[in-house]
Amino acid sequence: MEHLKVVLDWFPNTNHTGYLLAQKRGWFRAAGLDVEIDGEVHGSMELHGADFVCGPEIAMLECLERGIGLTGVAVMTQKCDSGIVSLKEAGITRPRELEGKRLTHWTPAWFHAAIRRVVEKDGGDYDKIQLVNLDVGDITATLGSVADATWVYENWENQVLLEAGKEINYFNLGDVDPIFDFCAPAMAATHQVLRERPAAVRTFLSVLDRAYREVACDPEGTVLEVRDLLPADASDALLTRSQKHLAPILLDDQGRWGRIAPQRWDRMADFLVEAGVISRRRDGEFTNAYFS
Repeated sequence: MEHLKVVLDWFPNTNHTGYLLAQKRGWFRAAGLDVEIDGEVHGSMELHGADFVCGPEIAMLECLERGIGLTGVAVMTQKCDSGIVSLKEAGITRPRELEGKRLTHWTPAWFHAAIRRVVEKDGGDYDKIQLVNLDVGDITATLGSVADATWVYENWENQVLLEAGKEINYFNLGDVDPIFDFCAPAMAATHQVLRERPAAVRTFLSVLDRAYREVACDPEGTVLEVRDLLPADASDALLTRSQKHLAPILLDDQGRWGRIAPQRWDRMADFLVEAGVISRRRDGEFTNAYFS
């Protein structure tokens, strides 16, 4: 039995249902894999001894810049489902309206380069935004209290806010600028596991492909099947609504999960070089070679 550890980009939520379903149904074990899944709230990629780590493409590229041996091997959705959410009362309907407002942020330089780009493209001044350094674990407690806006995944935080009866504004960053339809959330593998256990990597991705196809076909049934592995305070209605939101963007036009479209990856990677976040493009930033 091959042991593999994967660190999720956040606590387990509907972005990760394929991982949880494969675990619950015993598909990993049936394929000869003992998979350990760990998840926590964090804005930077921490390996904690893992073979795989989930996060956005931009964080993976920054890891490579720092000499951490990672390669992107899968993307969870075929459209980047992220953007800026705020309470309706804050009056933020587009990037330039973040001026004078409190925006939560993570420490890495890529965050500031990315949001500066989208705010300035909309005619705003990024330097007029009040930045709040915070990994947001409770979006409902954060907005209107310590911050006015947060960069989120629509499938989760928006649904939590709506469940709490909040009126919200939201804009998808990819709708403002195509470079923001980048590979996120995605999953990277360490160079060590790719080098030493390529067969296990292929098997792992094959099982995930199978699981996410199932999720895309039956979002309600699958998410409720793994609901004991998801946040206890999330209602069945929230989980179902969230999973149905994700279902249409889980698979590519050939009905496959996980494949990274080079155009999505390259647009953001090239921008990060131009912005000085990373010094150069590198061979092996991502690959689809481990899919069957």
